[in-house]
Amino acid sequence: MTPEEKFMFDLQGYLVVKNVLSQEEVDQLNQIADQKLADQEEVNDGLKIPRKVSLWGRPFQNLFDHPNIAPYLSELLGPKFRADHDYGIFMRKGAHKGGIHGGDYRAGDHWYKYRNDVMRNGLTVVVYFLAPVPKGAGGFCCIPGSHKSNFPTDLPQDVRHFERRVHYVANPNADTGDALIFTEAVMHGTLPWTAETDRRTLLYKFSPGHSSWSQTYYNLDDYEDLTEQQKRVLAPPFIGRGRPDSIEMA
Repeated sequence: MTPEEKFMFDLQGYLVVKNVLSQEEVDQLNQIADQKLADQEEVNDGLKIPRKVSLWGRPFQNLFDHPNIAPYLSELLGPKFRADHDYGIFMRKGAHKGGIHGGDYRAGDHWYKYRNDVMRNGLTVVVYFLAPVPKGAGGFCCIPGSHKSNFPTDLPQDVRHFERRVHYVANPNADTGDALIFTEAVMHGTLPWTAETDRRTLLYKFSPGHSSWSQTYYNLDDYEDLTEQQKRVLAPPFIGRGRPDSIEMA
């Protein structure tokens, strides 16, 4: 991470990283997603949330340790980060999905800490964009800086449920191939989708190597031809002896 990126993530609790995926990668992912989504039921009108998209083939499997993202995860969670769980969010115009949630006050793996020029996070999310997010289109939103808030439970309920729009809720835009990284310690949610084009996002969530948010772990037998690094990323939590090697930054 550049000094400016560190400044922005520490300040906001999220960061948009440009041009993470090539057009070829996006085309591959979209082609497979189109096939898989045909049989996926809608959660509500226009919303589909397929679970474990990483099982959709090697292009999705490779998002666990994409070379343009792994250095960020190593910086934010430590070099022994692990994959916690993954899914997709696909929305048509008018689709909606929940309000604002998360925050450092919650029990579990939602936390952000800074010590001695080092940032560390609990559950951290990489959102891969397979389609653009125009300005004001909806989808991911958050309250920048709330990962360090001392009054998170004082967020008004009408703001939390999008009944009142306020200036301090951000809705970042992004281009196809970009990625957005955020800590679950920042208060965040999903605004109704308003764009004519669909929202197409993949969410891969990661934890420090010693912890887990999900109550289940990845089964390596579900994947084909995992690299040694991917095996380390998909390993269950570990403490003390016998822990996997660090993620390579070659």
